Amino acid sequence: MDSTTKQSLLLLQAEPSDALEILEMHIAAFTDPYEPGFFLQFPKEEERDKGVKRMVDWWLGDPTATYMKVIDSETGKIISAAKWHIRKEPPTELQKSQKLHFDWLPNEDLNDWGEEVYHFLSQAQLARSKDGCCIIDMLSTHPEHQRRGAGSMLVKWGTDIADNLGLKAFVQASRLGKHLYESHGFVDKEGWITVPVSEKHSSKPEVAWFNLERPAKASITPEAKDVV
Repeated sequence: MDSTTKQSLLLLQAEPSDALEILEMHIAAFTDPYEPGFFLQFPKEEERDKGVKRMVDWWLGDPTATYMKVIDSETGKIISAAKWHIRKEPPTELQKSQKLHFDWLPNEDLNDWGEEVYHFLSQAQLARSKDGCCIIDMLSTHPEHQRRGAGSMLVKWGTDIADNLGLKAFVQASRLGKHLYESHGFVDKEGWITVPVSEKHSSKPEVAWFNLERPAKASITPEAKDVV
């Protein structure tokens, strides 16, 4: 990546009107290698408007969520995007007890499997949030624009906030993304984690990731809490 390439990338806060372009970009990125955890949330065969509505509802319905995008200034296209959760406070008892209900997959069996996977994913995030945490919920770069530094820009945006707030950061990373996060100080202490599912779903595709944590770098101050 040369300086000219880096200068052509713009980091901006995304708007709900970007959701379709972001979803299409995520789908392209998570198709090869195939990430079943993503496609449980946003099936590739689903009508796009339904996936876009769900994405926007989850995004705007969570006050801790911020979607950031990287645009290629020469084309105006979104080439990378990430949803960060800036959780300054521990989750409430209600938040800890809530479970996402799946009803968009083709049948009851797949919806039940999706709920098992997502519950395991969300519990890992909640466990890290008890003292506050900055969490990368989703990040991808379009396959045609990888290795240009866009993903690094998105990671740094959130880790800078984490440092200002004195909070740790957390991400559930794929094999492909692990090196990027480690280059920003995330550490793997648990290895490759396969989601445990009930016996009736044991023949389903494996859903797995690395739980990567980045230690807090500074003390929390009242002034720092106002940065986001």
